[in-house]
Amino acid sequence: MLVSKEYEENAIVCFKMVNGDEIVGKIVDARDDAFLVHRPCTVVPSQQGFGLLQSLITGDINTNVTLKKQHVIMHAPVIKEMEAHYIQTTTGIAPVPRSGIIT
Repeated sequence: MLVSKEYEENAIVCFKMVNGDEIVGKIVDARDDAFLVHRPCTVVPSQQGFGLLQSLITGDINTNVTLKKQHVIMHAPVIKEMEAHYIQTTTGIAPVPRSGIIT
């Protein structure tokens, strides 16, 4: 049975592309044949772990980009650490982690 995965608007999602790149971006719309993504960034390894690099280096970062589903192998919501890193990289705002209740 094939189940369609729907994302909430503005969810931060990672995409594994057919060329091996992993792209992280904010979902604007999921169409039948494509995803519309805001501020896509490519995951790159660095000495400090994983980093994010603007996917279209000479493109306007505020333009929505279309990722055709035929070029996407798989997609999923990102882990919380990558979501915080993506927000800080694209906006300059460092999200405050939720604190737990100490008992």
